Amino acid sequence: MNCFKSFYTGQKVSEKLRFPYDKSTAHPAALVKDEYGISNKELFKACFLREWLLMKRNSFAYIFKTTQITIMALIAMTVFLRTEMTVGTAQEGRKYYGALFFSLINVMFNGMAEMAMTMTRLPVFFKQGDFKFYPAWAFALPIYLLRIPASSLESGIWILLTYYTNGLAPAASRYVHGLLSFNNFGCVTELF
Repeated sequence: MNCFKSFYTGQKVSEKLRFPYDKSTAHPAALVKDEYGISNKELFKACFLREWLLMKRNSFAYIFKTTQITIMALIAMTVFLRTEMTVGTAQEGRKYYGALFFSLINVMFNGMAEMAMTMTRLPVFFKQGDFKFYPAWAFALPIYLLRIPASSLESGIWILLTYYTNGLAPAASRYVHGLLSFNNFGCVTELF
């Protein structure tokens, strides 16, 4: 008796599937018209809030990185301590390049921890991207925007503590240029 009922149900479904679906008979709100189902603004907002939540959950890592770069800046202050850098000699040039190299390497390796956290999230990104949850820009843009303040803080701490104590050019315009260049370098290393 049960097999006959299943056969009868299968026949009814087969009859209904013979004809193409008429979209005009369905309710307009029941059909998805966009690829992702919601507007770009809502996609960005959802991904931004998710990224903010992940940053709050990983707050220890960000606090640790900021503390680490502060300690390294204090070490750089003592290793390369000179309030005035004389120009024109090879010996002072070596000290200058040593201080710059140490600064760049510290800022670069400080961003590596962020890159490791991003790499661990890539499988989720590819899986959700394949299921059309969101486009790639909606995943990447909030990460970039939320990393700018953290990177600016770390670069600002580094330049604030090491710029004048290492004897770099005392002009305010050069200080601002150094701050912006280290900030840009820090953003780039944390994202790529």
